[in-house]
Amino acid sequence: MKWISKRRIMSFIFMSILILVAGCVYKSKLPPLCEKLECEKQIIITNVDLFNGDPDQGIMENVNILIENGRIIKIGKFPPSGVDAEIIDGKGKMVIPGLIDAHTHVVSPGSPPWFPVMPGEELIRRNFSSYLYAGITTVYDMGGPLHDLEKIKADIEAKEQVNPRFFYAGKMLTQKGGHPERMLKELIPWPVDVMTIGKLVFLINEPADIAPAIKENKAHGATLTKIMVDQIPFGVPSLREPLIEAIVSESKKTDLMVCAHIGSETDLLTALNSGVRFFAHTPYRSSISDITIQSIGEKEIVVIPTLVAFDQAADFFADTLSFSDLEKEIIEPNILEAYINIPDGGLEAKDPQFQIWIHELQVHREIKYENVRKMKAAGVTLIAGSDSPNVAAVAGGSLHKEMRLLVEKCGFTPMEAVASATSVSGDILGRITGIRGLGRIVVGGPADLVMLNGDFREDIRRTENIHMVVSNGRIVERKIQ
Repeated sequence: MKWISKRRIMSFIFMSILILVAGCVYKSKLPPLCEKLECEKQIIITNVDLFNGDPDQGIMENVNILIENGRIIKIGKFPPSGVDAEIIDGKGKMVIPGLIDAHTHVVSPGSPPWFPVMPGEELIRRNFSSYLYAGITTVYDMGGPLHDLEKIKADIEAKEQVNPRFFYAGKMLTQKGGHPERMLKELIPWPVDVMTIGKLVFLINEPADIAPAIKENKAHGATLTKIMVDQIPFGVPSLREPLIEAIVSESKKTDLMVCAHIGSETDLLTALNSGVRFFAHTPYRSSISDITIQSIGEKEIVVIPTLVAFDQAADFFADTLSFSDLEKEIIEPNILEAYINIPDGGLEAKDPQFQIWIHELQVHREIKYENVRKMKAAGVTLIAGSDSPNVAAVAGGSLHKEMRLLVEKCGFTPMEAVASATSVSGDILGRITGIRGLGRIVVGGPADLVMLNGDFREDIRRTENIHMVVSNGRIVERKIQ
């Protein structure tokens, strides 16, 4: 008889009990936050100040915006009349492009580990509604269950309900035993861990594993190849240069850009030397040397810093986590209550390697801001993303915190921070997806916009004070249920 470890026996017992007593795992029962207001008429926004997404063009004051069939038809000082038009007075308000969150994981619950939430359509709908509530009209999923993501996109395109525009990278490519395989095995009981890992990642051991993985992603709608070059927890293996070079080469054959998840300067250089030019996360657990900054400044590099994700994680483990007013509006009350009522031992990391990772996260908290400042000075393209919903990262609200960190910690002007979540992101997504015009308010472009109750140039936090959201030419009814 084959020997079976005590851990696997206990895991099997645990899962059997879980299946029999499904109520032990919380399932969201709340409806989505946002619904579409049916409007086949023209929409005219009058007397509004307009930031079109381009900091170099400044603010257009007291203009009208005409929207029809999901597009921007006219911008300027024209008579606000139309046949059966919906007239919206924008006096005293400012319109910005619909925000883009370039780094999300839409099937994640965003709950703490001690409060598991069942995945499913209800959860995903709520996440999408949360993004819309926060003015995010485009989301990019940076790694998730490929076939589920394909179905989500098909459902969005088939139905007439409001949703953010949605794109995805599909399953992530990682070294066997690396991130996120190691973490998933620690967090999820066997045999569910094996099934979960199979849905989320391709385990790459040799060059022969690469082509089938990329072709499967591409065949099911992925528009990017996401690879993992990081050690979570500390010391696990990650992809090295020969395999990364092969991934970059194979991705080019299918017209896919490669984006590397990195954690340190070493990870950055490993991917950079292998031909990667797009990075998820600035180094968050090391500094960046001047010679590396010079190197990346000479190349066309794009980075999604996701500062908020690592700040929130550091606060979570230090028991200093707090949520903004907007996040408190969005987050499901039961999940918020779970974050407040931490069980005994809930924040303890028992794995020594994971303790080291948490320590590095906290030690380098301020250093990662300096890394972004250096990248900005070197001319690196920086686009906004939240890595939400994840533990401590709230769908929708986290992106506004990211823009705030870019201003308060990294030397961005408020207009540059908003541009990082609109026009700059939109230009990069255009290269990745072929969809042009996202993140800008221009004649002929998509009618995705957010009306604010104030001037964000005076205080970046005013991006959270939202009066109205328009997604694909439809007014979104923002409501809490």
